[in-house]
Amino acid sequence: MKQYNLNTKYGRKKAREQAAQNYANMTPEEKANHDSTGCVVALVIIAIMAMIIFASGGGCKDVLKWATH
Repeated sequence: MKQYNLNTKYGRKKAREQAAQNYANMTPEEKANHDSTGCVVALVIIAIMAMIIFASGGGCKDVLKWATH
C-alpha cells in the first residue's frame, strides 16, 4: 500500500480512498470493533471536556453551551 503526502490535496484524497477501501474490505466483526472503538474514543473526549469545564468553575449551563457550539 503506497503512502501519499497528506499535505497535498491529491494525497489526502488518495488516503481517504484507501481508508474507505480498507473499511469496505473488513469483515462485519472487524467493522463492529472499529466502530465501537471510535464511539468509545468520542465519549472519552466529551467526558474530558465536560470535566475541564466543571473544574474551571463552569456549571451545567456552560457544558451545554459548549456542547451546542
